[in-house]
Amino acid sequence: MEDKSLRSKTTPTWQNCVHCPSLLFSSALEFERHIQDKHSIREGSIILCQYGQNGICSALQFGDLRKAGFKYHVREYHLYAKGGSEDWTFYSSSQNLPAVLNDPNKGKQSNFFTKTWGDSFVEKIEIQPSPYLPDIGLSHFESYCKKISRRYRRHCQLKEAPPVKSKLKFAVAEENICEVPSIFFSPTLSLNNPQIFSQVFPGLSNSSDSSSAIRSLQETLSTYLDVIEMKISKQVAQKSDAFFHAMLSHDTIMEQMAKAVKTVQNTRRNITTVKQNLTQCPLQLISLTRINNNLNNVYELLKLIGTVQQTQPMIQLLLSTSDYVAALDLISSTQKVLLTRLSGIQAFRHLSPQLTEMRRLIHKMLSNEFLRFIVTDLNRPLIDLTDLPDRDKIVSIVSGILRLKEFDFLDIFKAEAMTSIQATIKQCVIEIISERDGNSEIVLRGSQSDNTWLMCNEGIVFLQKVTPHLVIIFKRILSLSSLILDISQMDDVTGNESEEMWTQEEIASISDKIKKMIGSLSDYCNERCANLIVTKTDKDYIFSDLTQLAKLTELIDAFSNECEKITGHYSNTMKLALRSFAMKYIQSLHTERRAQLTNTLNAERWKMADVPYELQSVIHKICEFGKIPHTLQYESGRPDGKYLVINKENYAVVATVQLLIKILLEYCDATKQSPDIVQYLVHCMLELIRLFNSRCCLLVLGAGAIQSAGLKTISTSNLALVSRSLQVVLWLLPLILDLLEKLHSKELTLNGFTSIENDLVSHKQEIENKICIIVSTMLSSQLSSWDAKPPVPSQTFRNISKHLVKLHEALIDILPIEQIRSIYMKVHDNFKDKLREQLVKMNIVANGSPQHGVVTSELTFYLQTLKTLRIINENDTEDNILYDIWLN
Repeated sequence: MEDKSLRSKTTPTWQNCVHCPSLLFSSALEFERHIQDKHSIREGSIILCQYGQNGICSALQFGDLRKAGFKYHVREYHLYAKGGSEDWTFYSSSQNLPAVLNDPNKGKQSNFFTKTWGDSFVEKIEIQPSPYLPDIGLSHFESYCKKISRRYRRHCQLKEAPPVKSKLKFAVAEENICEVPSIFFSPTLSLNNPQIFSQVFPGLSNSSDSSSAIRSLQETLSTYLDVIEMKISKQVAQKSDAFFHAMLSHDTIMEQMAKAVKTVQNTRRNITTVKQNLTQCPLQLISLTRINNNLNNVYELLKLIGTVQQTQPMIQLLLSTSDYVAALDLISSTQKVLLTRLSGIQAFRHLSPQLTEMRRLIHKMLSNEFLRFIVTDLNRPLIDLTDLPDRDKIVSIVSGILRLKEFDFLDIFKAEAMTSIQATIKQCVIEIISERDGNSEIVLRGSQSDNTWLMCNEGIVFLQKVTPHLVIIFKRILSLSSLILDISQMDDVTGNESEEMWTQEEIASISDKIKKMIGSLSDYCNERCANLIVTKTDKDYIFSDLTQLAKLTELIDAFSNECEKITGHYSNTMKLALRSFAMKYIQSLHTERRAQLTNTLNAERWKMADVPYELQSVIHKICEFGKIPHTLQYESGRPDGKYLVINKENYAVVATVQLLIKILLEYCDATKQSPDIVQYLVHCMLELIRLFNSRCCLLVLGAGAIQSAGLKTISTSNLALVSRSLQVVLWLLPLILDLLEKLHSKELTLNGFTSIENDLVSHKQEIENKICIIVSTMLSSQLSSWDAKPPVPSQTFRNISKHLVKLHEALIDILPIEQIRSIYMKVHDNFKDKLREQLVKMNIVANGSPQHGVVTSELTFYLQTLKTLRIINENDTEDNILYDIWLN
């Protein structure tokens, strides 16, 4: 144990690190490097030691902490420390300096927080001393105070003692006293100058005692010499190394400079020889060549001036031969030459404005020529089918205009084309108006005569006449437009590499303008025609029949398609106008048909009506083809039928249903005649069907017909007729929907048919339920007074049988036997429920008693009546039918 303790005591401090106990260092230098790398902080050139408790060095205030000082600090305080654990001293206070500066035992300013936020803001809590801090007393600072007091007294004594001047300061002062005048340092010290001489030897000429003055001057100059020698010696002492080096290399430098002088002299002689033998003659040759080139340039310039003088006569010659492009190219090239090579020639200072004016005149001349050609070409007789009668002339004109990059000629083209279209329309209108009766007073408004309104039939005739004429005009416009586009692609128009070339944007611009012009002309033509064929007065809204609407639609489609085929632009102006016109016609027609249907419904007696053969023939065609035919043909010549036969099944219907069928078939025919208003026609058909359904419900189920038609009561036959009529409408709905889907499936919204079909089915079911309720009520009233005792059959069951027979007689001529059987089975089920309730009240059970026998006999009579009416089969046993009556 003693050996271990001795060994631990003799172990050097630098072998172990306080913070890194797992490390063992083999040398003090390695320990020093470890502290510098791991337990220190660099702040610029300062190194702060952190080797100590809590990462704070207790000896931080001692020594220079730069790199050299840091090494001294480590060796002094950490490398060879005396003990592993030292007693706490006042130096250890640096480990927790904030705790010293902020003593928790001292109270803070009492009103620091309370003066703003009130007395309740601060909670006064007694802070206990920290268990981690030792109890520091005044005794810990006694040694420090004694040592500091002695040092402080010595510091005060040294501070009060006068400062001692160094020898250097005296030497400097002596040098400053014997300051040499600046004139002796002048590089141009000339004693020949009296002023300089008097400054160097002051008072020598005026002094009476010259010997003393000379002696004084000698002493002064000797002093100056000594000062200068002292400064020189001081300077030499400071620069002794450089001075002796320069003195030692002086001879070598002189030899090198002599060699350099010789080399420069030889080089200059060689350069002179080269200049005389090799350079002078070629330079002269170059000078002569430059002179020759300048003379040639002057000659070419004179030739160019002569050519430019002939520009105006040449332009006139080219214009006389209609070579506009060449004339414009000559103007452009001449102006370019005037701006570049001949820019300083005063004789041509007025030529460029003159050429600009000629260019403007050529543009005006070409515009007039183009206008005359357009007027002539578009107003040719329509029988003249020649493409372009004077093609070379128009090519020359258009080439010249495009070479100018002036596109306003397209506006002229468009205006003249509109004028030609307007004149053609006006001529057709005049021809149509001339064929009217003399009673109609028509006023033509000059150039606006195409705004004259035409009657419906006149619009058809107008389109038949004007379409071929306008097609010919558009072909001529398109031919000329294509020619303009072809010319715009030519090299002599768009320029080549030596001239100003057209950009791709300019080429695309003219193509776009022509395309827009053709589209605008197509829209203008359609708009003019639309204003004529669409009537503007209420009396002209109604066609004589739908064939006129179909014919007008066909002509407008043909005209629009022909215009689109020629121009490549689709214009829907006429179609929109026709749609508006057709909408007004259909609105008027629908208003009339709706009023007719409403009046018929209000006056309807709800009795069977004879079916005209015209309607039956159309229904027969529909049944034969399984769809509504494209053309509806109403046949006549045969007597009316009692029933409406549909697929070999008789339908007893009222007159209102016959009217509704005719209206719906008329609307279906209108959808084929004018497809543009199909959606509105669908809306009208759905509206009429809803009107019929709602009014039937109100008049029959709601008993409104008692007041409107004067009926005494709503009978079961009336209800059956309504049900059968609704079945006819339900039969027709899928056929209408199929027709609309085949013709216009993509453009229509047909969701309303499903809704109206559901409403009709629901209404039909309500009518059947109403019939069942009526009969069941009568049977229940009979059973309420029935008593199970002889005679059999009782009067009650005889009355029940009569009611069933009367109901069957009312329905047999109206409804099919399956529907009648369905109604009777519902009545039978209600009867069984009511009878079961009555038997329970009478306490009659199936136990073979006399009352049970009476009930069985009554029911046998009841079932016999149903068999007679063919509601149940003869083979059905009574036990199976009436078994559930005895079930509780």
